[in-house]
Amino acid sequence: MRYLLCLLPACMAAGVALAQTPAAGASAAASHARSVARPAWRELNADQREALAPLAGEWDKFDPDRKRKWLEIAAKYPNMSAEGKQRFHERMPQLAKLTPEQRETTRENFRRAYALPADQRQALTQKYRELPEDRKRALAAQAKAKKPAQSPRRPATSLKEASSVSPGR
Repeated sequence: MRYLLCLLPACMAAGVALAQTPAAGASAAASHARSVARPAWRELNADQREALAPLAGEWDKFDPDRKRKWLEIAAKYPNMSAEGKQRFHERMPQLAKLTPEQRETTRENFRRAYALPADQRQALTQKYRELPEDRKRALAAQAKAKKPAQSPRRPATSLKEASSVSPGR
């Protein structure tokens, strides 16, 4: 009797394993495939795969809206300079890791920056690059401290604040 009680769980497990047919496994795989937002990586054309190469490992995990936005950006890739393409590929993994709020802040900052004349935008960028690292860290900490008081759609540091930064401070 004791022997039978020990065999019962093993037999039940074997019965469950045998009861699972390949069709059940195939339907699970089909269900997973349907849950992947379109287009899947393998459905992208060669130009899109080249442009989005840094995202290959994560692509099938993205929701449809994120894929749509990346595809819009990828459409501009062939017209970029070689330097622009390299910079795009270098920054892509960092951008892909941003939270939705961070992405919105980044987009808003980009919109505001590109609303400025090119020479003014370049001057501000150069001014920031010339800052000592401790000043850059202090500005980042200041922006982070202000963030909870702001709405999620407003950038952490406005361009007005950035333009008032001087390398000596």
